[in-house]
Amino acid sequence: MDTEQREEAVIPEIHAGSRFEMGALAASHSGHAIKAVVRELSRWARRSPARLEEFMRRARDHERFLRAADRSSLVELEGLSGGLSLSFEDLYHTRFLAESIIAPQCTNFGAVPPATTEDDVLVSWNFDVPPYFRLILGRSPLYVRDIDGTIPHVCLGVPALFGIGILNAEGLSCVVNAVGVTDDGEGFTQFELNNKAMESCSTVDGAAEVFETGPRQAIKAMTTGMLLNWNTLWVDKGADLSLFESSHNHFHRQRAAEDGLMASANHHQFLDRGMSGSVDPTMQELIAGSYSRLARMWALLRQYHGSIEPLTVKSIVSDHIPDYSLLKEFGIDREWWEEMVDDATICAHAWNAGKHLRAGDIGGAFMESSFSTTVYSLQVHPRSMTVWFTNGRPCRNIARPLYYGDLLGAPVEPKPLALTPEHVFNSRSVRVRKGIFRRGMVPWESAFDKAWMVLTRTMEKPNFKKRS
Repeated sequence: MDTEQREEAVIPEIHAGSRFEMGALAASHSGHAIKAVVRELSRWARRSPARLEEFMRRARDHERFLRAADRSSLVELEGLSGGLSLSFEDLYHTRFLAESIIAPQCTNFGAVPPATTEDDVLVSWNFDVPPYFRLILGRSPLYVRDIDGTIPHVCLGVPALFGIGILNAEGLSCVVNAVGVTDDGEGFTQFELNNKAMESCSTVDGAAEVFETGPRQAIKAMTTGMLLNWNTLWVDKGADLSLFESSHNHFHRQRAAEDGLMASANHHQFLDRGMSGSVDPTMQELIAGSYSRLARMWALLRQYHGSIEPLTVKSIVSDHIPDYSLLKEFGIDREWWEEMVDDATICAHAWNAGKHLRAGDIGGAFMESSFSTTVYSLQVHPRSMTVWFTNGRPCRNIARPLYYGDLLGAPVEPKPLALTPEHVFNSRSVRVRKGIFRRGMVPWESAFDKAWMVLTRTMEKPNFKKRS
């Protein structure tokens, strides 16, 4: 197969006069690798309608909901479809499929005075997703999204596939993690609600109104068969720190206490799990790791209370020690140095993958390897318009302060040694394969398609234990 070498600019900002133009520009700014991913996802959805029957039904129902409730995101997809030379229907299913594959097993925290030094406010996100997402997101997953008439904001993601807003020009900041639920119904996905809040709100109060008003719909996760909502952790320049936990019918906002701390992992700790359907270890064994990470995060935040700043944050997000104190009520009573549960540490590693393979548990090894990888770590500081970004696991890689004030049109005095995104996410050389797209599947594509669906179904069947 012929190849050629090209230079691709990593664009940190996309400014558009309309949503249609934003879609078209997102297509033009997408590199060859991203375009290849989009087209392959489109082909996968189109060639496997029987295997993806439930997913396709949910996608069609959601499209009908958006056409009736809010067409703005569909208008953007129309611009994107033209730029990528894909039909709108194929692209819509591709976007829906991409969102369904993302199941961030993340650990988050927030801190405001008196927990921090220098009157700082921040939220932190260890972004834990399957390792193949590095192939999609690359080393430059942050970009600025700016549509005339809306508030510019920094997103984590890929413009042609998805974007999760983390910091806007007003200082509103957000980090997220996925939580399984059973309470479902028609509404906006968490991606859409996040974008609405970032484009229109200056405070956490405003974001709370967007999420509470909804309506909210869960996303069908392709990797686990779960319905996924998000826990979203918010802070603004006024030091209002709050955690939103929700399902279709229920919404809860938990404000930080006087200590100025908040932590979150992949289950509901404040919203009644009996109402939302968020699972515990008696129903889903894998969720035990979330309880371990949450307990350890709370312990570290209290240990460093009053001295939380970039150096101590680096220690927190790089931590490898489990904490089983929240698992005693579920029959898991052990010390931190004893046998580790899956996905148990804040800085995520697939510690148990080898153990599962030696026991012949291929499904367990797949799940541990898929979810126990911290791909990026980032800390958002709205008062200084800075995102401390780590490309890879924080235990092994350098955190760099990226100053976004100028790109967002909200300049403040940069922190010492702060870098511009253009300096870090500069152009790169890529090798492009010619003739990669064909009408039919070659053997490796067919094998991958079948293997993925077999693993997905294998995970879905035993994923939940029957309720007694």
